[in-house]
Amino acid sequence: MRIVGWVLVVLVAVAAALTLKPDLAGAVVPSWGDLSVTFPFSQAIAVRILPAAVFGIIAVIVLVVGLVRKFGFRAGNHSLVLALVLALVAVGHFWFLWDRGLQNPEELRPDRGVRPAGEGDGTITVVSYNTQVGRTGADGIAGVAEDTGADVIALTETGPELAEQIASFLEGGGESFQVFTSGEGDGEGGQGDPEGDEQDAEQASVGATALLVSSTLGEYAQAESPATEFGSVRAEPASGVGPVLVVVHAVPPLREQHERWRADLETILELCSDSGPGGLVLAGDFNATLDHAPMQDLGRCADAGVAAEVGGVSTWPTRLPELVGSPIDHVLVDTEAYETTQGRVVERGESDHRGLVMRIRPLEPRTD
Repeated sequence: MRIVGWVLVVLVAVAAALTLKPDLAGAVVPSWGDLSVTFPFSQAIAVRILPAAVFGIIAVIVLVVGLVRKFGFRAGNHSLVLALVLALVAVGHFWFLWDRGLQNPEELRPDRGVRPAGEGDGTITVVSYNTQVGRTGADGIAGVAEDTGADVIALTETGPELAEQIASFLEGGGESFQVFTSGEGDGEGGQGDPEGDEQDAEQASVGATALLVSSTLGEYAQAESPATEFGSVRAEPASGVGPVLVVVHAVPPLREQHERWRADLETILELCSDSGPGGLVLAGDFNATLDHAPMQDLGRCADAGVAAEVGGVSTWPTRLPELVGSPIDHVLVDTEAYETTQGRVVERGESDHRGLVMRIRPLEPRTD
């Protein structure tokens, strides 16, 4: 019976440890090698704090049982060992978040980058926000941009009208913004029920994506963007000098569209491969965390949030504390062209997403 007990302890311990890195199960069963992108495991791994809490609570319960058995019945070694393993797994899950960064600053240091008055040190401020079809409105996004000196504003679930409103809000600050949109979200409907038309418009805006580029970066031109289910936008500097800007929105990993989600991530992250554009800044709602397999190898890119030590802070949903949700919004940058100097996670308006503000500095001075 003792042998059976230890076998059970080992099996439970291995299963618990594999939750830290589910895809390692592929070493045992090859078909399990993509558990992190398999429903429903893809949902569970997206919220690291959940397994950390669950394993922590179970570890305490098993520890109490083990101590009672140890001192009351001269047994309980199995339980004590298992409690230790479960506690280590809980700590491991939390460590992933801690290592990516949980220190979200109240504000960023002064902006020394490109402004209408000059280039400064060349630092570019990137704001990325899922407005949830305008629930965070033009004033909210413009407020974030003005407070942080944004040069690039990447917006998902944002139609052309809202994007233009944001640009208009910002014109009073002495600089103008070019507006690029995915062409989705116009909200064109028939002559039917007004309520139905409103629902159609909102549904269209879910797939709409927009990009605002400050005049301080020079003139930009729209280019072919990734072919994803939702809209995406790509803009490149007309002069050839400056970052290549791409805004994306992957579909959520719901059961009925899980394969589409995986395909979207593959298409998006192809931009970070050796064949992708140099000087890439890729931002948006990936609907994936760094624990999902496609996000674990970013090629030439790096997650700016991790570099800024806020990569573990949740961006969705806002109804939960920053530590509890999922960091599914990202700004990825070409590590051969840029380094991240600062970053923070912000919350404005009524969107169910928090936004990202990242400052990136060119590794070589910009030249015109």
